[in-house]
Amino acid sequence: MAKPRTLSRPDVPIVAPIVQPRQNPLTPAAMAGLWTLRFGPFGCRDDETHGGVLHVEGNRMAGGDGQLIFHGQFAIDGPTTLAASLQVVRHGFGSDYRGVFGTLAPLFRLDVAAEAITADLFEGRIGRTAGPDIRVVMRRFDPITERSRIV
Repeated sequence: MAKPRTLSRPDVPIVAPIVQPRQNPLTPAAMAGLWTLRFGPFGCRDDETHGGVLHVEGNRMAGGDGQLIFHGQFAIDGPTTLAASLQVVRHGFGSDYRGVFGTLAPLFRLDVAAEAITADLFEGRIGRTAGPDIRVVMRRFDPITERSRIV
């Protein structure tokens, strides 16, 4: 039986990769702007998601789509995590949203946790009590301007 070969290793110390610090720290002020919002079950195609717009200023978020209005506060938790608690008001009566949020209630609450992929892209989840969490993607559409400030 042949003796197993051992591979020689160079005498180079193993060094962990250098992680560059974020150029712009994630702060509520850095989040300011208009964002597009896409949400739907994990694993669904993009054309099967629902969407809307979101206005972010200070530590507040407000937005909506053809069925829902949502507003609330958010915080930056750690270097790249966004955590939000949003009150949802239903203004449309489309039954297709029952499958997404599990309710047709006129008022309900959503808790969102998302990670910054870049300064203009977040991906995460919307927690649900009546089913699995929902995927959410936020993309910055436009930075805040005087024209877009919440009055």
